[in-house]
Amino acid sequence: MRLMTNLLDDDSGQALVEFSLVVFLLVVILFSILEGGLLINAQTVLTSAARETARVCAVEGGRTHGALQRLRESLEAGGIDPDDVTALISPGQAIYGTTIRVELHYEYRVVSPVVRAIVGNTIPLTSKAVTRSEFVPR
Repeated sequence: MRLMTNLLDDDSGQALVEFSLVVFLLVVILFSILEGGLLINAQTVLTSAARETARVCAVEGGRTHGALQRLRESLEAGGIDPDDVTALISPGQAIYGTTIRVELHYEYRVVSPVVRAIVGNTIPLTSKAVTRSEFVPR
């Protein structure tokens, strides 16, 4: 009877179970914070690239080689492969006062395997910029 009482009063395994649960939650939270920072960075780069491209489109009069080059440079500077981004720029040619729209679509690849197990392999990101053309044909 005394042996049975000792086993029921023994709390040595309780700390190990609690520690395991807390560490698991802390790891998930830590990796989620890190992945969130990378995701916000990718969205910021995408937004900046859309704005810069829209500005060049406004000055040059639409989807020009210079605008596409600026888009490529902006994405590369931010660490995003330009070939992974779908860019929709309309219209192709614009005169003074025409509305120009730049829309970028990117599938962000989740880096952390912990977060990947929760949200999947990719997260779709979109950025839009709208401006008016300042181009006057001569």
